[in-house]
Amino acid sequence: MANAFLLRPLGWAAIAASNASVGFGPANLSPHPVPRMGRVWRADPGGATRQLTIDFGSDTPVDTIALFGIGDGNGLPSADWQWRIDLATAAQGPFTGEFWAGGDTALLAGSVLPVSGRGKALWLAPAGAPAAARHVRITFSALDGAELQIALLAVGKRFQPARNYSFGAAFGVRDLGQIDYSPRGVVLRRPGARLRGMGLTFAALRREEVEDSLQRLFEGVGNTDPVVLVSDPSAHPQRQNRMGIGHLTGNLGSIHRVPGFFQAEINFVAVD
Repeated sequence: MANAFLLRPLGWAAIAASNASVGFGPANLSPHPVPRMGRVWRADPGGATRQLTIDFGSDTPVDTIALFGIGDGNGLPSADWQWRIDLATAAQGPFTGEFWAGGDTALLAGSVLPVSGRGKALWLAPAGAPAAARHVRITFSALDGAELQIALLAVGKRFQPARNYSFGAAFGVRDLGQIDYSPRGVVLRRPGARLRGMGLTFAALRREEVEDSLQRLFEGVGNTDPVVLVSDPSAHPQRQNRMGIGHLTGNLGSIHRVPGFFQAEINFVAVD
């Protein structure tokens, strides 16, 4: 089991796609200011490969990429799809010099799809990958003519503490629907979305982790900006169900619990 991590998605200066269906451009992939699963990038069908290219405007720390809402149009994604990440610094230019090239891997983060049927992908920079890049190129392959569709793209540098969360972690569901009864006892049902939630306690955070990273993340995202939370990034069939994009809820902060260690509680609601 790998340690849980938080990721604040970065904004970008520009994003381009190899192609897109009319009305489904790559600008829809941005999680800012609100992560909207209903706005998607959809590639034209018929090709075996498709690409997305991000320009941050300057060299930016990047070690994590997460995709949400993956499908074949509005249908289910294929377990056969693959992807590759390439990185280039400002000095190297947009993939014209000696940029870093990754390898092809399975696109979906795990074999068990979420209940929604919308897939998720997770890339964690391997050893040897550059710590920063200006340009990120994502190449999707083995599509076999599918109508690749993605709702959200989160890129950035993750906060992953040296010690994992404590036992007592909570995993639940927030049902936004309502149920009531008429004076005659008739059930009145208003269905709504069911959002997944996680509650984690990090009871052994180091001072530098809090001061250099976590507190800055809290101040940056608050309760209104999007954040990605992955409870266990280890490769596993259930990994798609262990990650989400949404918002932190409640009071954000940490306490100096014992000498040498701080404690922070994370309450998270996913919108994917």
